Amino acid sequence: MSKTIIFLLACRCGIEVANARTAGNPPFMLVSGISAPEEMCVVVENGSVDVEGAEILIESCAAAIAAGDGRELWQSSPNGQISNVVSGKCVGLVDNEVSNEGSVALMDCDGASAAGDARSAWESQGNGQLKLGRAGQYCLSQRGSEAGVEDVAAKAAIIASSFADAEAHGASMAVDGRSSTFWASALDPAEPVALTIDFGASKKIQAINIQWEHPAKSFSVSLTADGVKWQEVFATDSNVLGTTNIPIGHVRATKARVVMHEAHANRGAIQGHTVYGIKALNVFSPRLRSVVEDCADASQSHDARDKYFQTYVSESNPCSSKALRSELPSFEAARASLAGAAAELVGLLPQLEACGNGAASFHKGAQLARLNFEVNQKTARTSVAHGASQVALDVERQNGVDLGGAKALMKEARAAILAVRHVVF
Repeated sequence: MSKTIIFLLACRCGIEVANARTAGNPPFMLVSGISAPEEMCVVVENGSVDVEGAEILIESCAAAIAAGDGRELWQSSPNGQISNVVSGKCVGLVDNEVSNEGSVALMDCDGASAAGDARSAWESQGNGQLKLGRAGQYCLSQRGSEAGVEDVAAKAAIIASSFADAEAHGASMAVDGRSSTFWASALDPAEPVALTIDFGASKKIQAINIQWEHPAKSFSVSLTADGVKWQEVFATDSNVLGTTNIPIGHVRATKARVVMHEAHANRGAIQGHTVYGIKALNVFSPRLRSVVEDCADASQSHDARDKYFQTYVSESNPCSSKALRSELPSFEAARASLAGAAAELVGLLPQLEACGNGAASFHKGAQLARLNFEVNQKTARTSVAHGASQVALDVERQNGVDLGGAKALMKEARAAILAVRHVVF
């Protein structure tokens, strides 16, 4: 990625000029040489630039810029330290001893320098490697299969507290990657139904996606790092959509659990019986983690994951997307209010069967709602490809804005209103 392209992307994301702060020491992006569909940059995880111990990883350079929080901008110092432009914290080896398992994270620059062990001093090599100054034989590299994210649910063990038929709709069918299968609970569950995924090892969970066959109106999603203490990362009692996208933000976990409390009034029912069903449950985790390893061994990598190149950004002072993020509470409140109203309307549809217009009108209205629901889901799935530029999508994703979900919610609310009007009038 050229300096010109980087600067243009920076301007598009709202990064403003601040020459005074970086005079004589211009910021740069540290671009990885790793083979990937798009250029990858060294960044601070989640944009947590002020958090000591925040891990260092690589992600799409364009996506990092779109975050607008300066996670991808660095400066160098004469003693070899590399610090984040926004926070001034340095990249260093967290562990007390250099090893191939060492974690690379942010640390206090003065404290690391005072320790006298050069655990935050890096030396650029002619071959593109970044050598850790203390031992002189370890270099920054990446551990894992390849760049990007993977669906860790696809390889995980999964169990359900309830299922309709183990062979036809067993728990594994929620993670088998096939669009023709789905997990389904037993009919009319008396207790909450849980679907639990065991990753088999600690994973950093970045996002969770649920594609419902029979949606739950009320459900929660939790993670656990030790299998004992669970942390709830998402909960709702007014779901009316067939797809749920949950940004997590790199939380370590060994297991994930979806607990369903109440079925959707229409699409969570079969011939008058309530049921839960999930067509696909995806749990996304980064494939790579930043480590230090023997420079000679790292140089043997097949994808140049041990090579890093400074690309200077001559006029950049990262904007934090504060204006956008300051509106998110209001946006979320409006979304929750609309979801609650839509869920209430959908819940009224079965009760309207006894109204004066009779069962025929009710079923026609419910059929209309079902048709709108299916159309909305198809629209939501194709909106990424046709409805917005990649830059706009990156900005939304990095700032926690699910605009596609909001549009689908508005369409679903409209469908519910039309269905109720068709019955009542």
